Amino acid sequence: MSKNRFYTILIIPEKTQQVRKFLIPGWLFRGSAAGIAFALLIGFVMLLDYWYVMSQIGENKQLKMENRRLRQQVQVFKNKITTVESTMDRVKTFATRLKVITNIEDRSGLLQSLNSDKLPDAATNIPGPDTPNENQNTEAALIAAQDSARDPDDSGLKKEYLELDEKFSELNHSTLGVEQELQDLYELLSDQKSFLAALPTKKPAIGYFTSGFGIRKSPYGGRIKMHEGLDIANRPGTVIKSPADGVVLFSDAKAGYGQTVIIDHGYGVETWYGHASKLIVTKGQKVRRGETIALLGNSGRSTGPHVHYEVRVRGLPVDPISFLLEN
Repeated sequence: MSKNRFYTILIIPEKTQQVRKFLIPGWLFRGSAAGIAFALLIGFVMLLDYWYVMSQIGENKQLKMENRRLRQQVQVFKNKITTVESTMDRVKTFATRLKVITNIEDRSGLLQSLNSDKLPDAATNIPGPDTPNENQNTEAALIAAQDSARDPDDSGLKKEYLELDEKFSELNHSTLGVEQELQDLYELLSDQKSFLAALPTKKPAIGYFTSGFGIRKSPYGGRIKMHEGLDIANRPGTVIKSPADGVVLFSDAKAGYGQTVIIDHGYGVETWYGHASKLIVTKGQKVRRGETIALLGNSGRSTGPHVHYEVRVRGLPVDPISFLLEN
């Protein structure tokens, strides 16, 4: 079957009777059809490419806006981390000052030093009325920007985030360290509170000092001997109060001391109260600072109504004046 050599195109006008006839060679018709098809294909491809380019432009604009926003967030987080670091530095300084002013790390030395000085003369070791008292948890959050990884050219932003993440990790580690340090300090301070409550810092009775701690002439025979306590004189029946928290070890008559109370305050500290007229507490009883334990009297080997007050650290008598926080 042979191909058509020509194609006929008829043009018939609406109002006239003349018909126009055109003969088109077959090769020209087929070539025109192929050209039109090719042109349509090219146009379709260009349309798809234009759509893709426009979508990329929109996405790039969105990425730039996101990167700009993320840069602002990075700067905000940098400022916040700087503020937290400053706060952490102040907390560390505060923790160090707490350790210093509470003398936590030198507690044993405090008790040992009380009996390390040369023994005073009992006659000169009584404070006068004007004698000064010498013993007077941030948590920071970091938002990960996953969208920034979509822009491989923005190496500066990625670098800033890596630096920020590293800095945050260091800050988090430092925060955990300070938290542990403050927890340890809290436990030490709690124990220190108990330790301070056990120190006999108050006078056991109202009155005037008649004899201090140290070497003196004995009122019986005039021999030079050691006076291991502090004598506070007043009228019989004056209340004697515990100068610190503790547990009563002894509450009975004792040779030379008369009616006597001995209180264990813990940490190796004991206080003795002699020559009482009446004992208020019993052995094994817990007492608080300021609680009445006995009444002042003249029992035992005594020259007048007074309380003989002793402080002993690990069994050794020390000067009670060293503990008093009042004249």
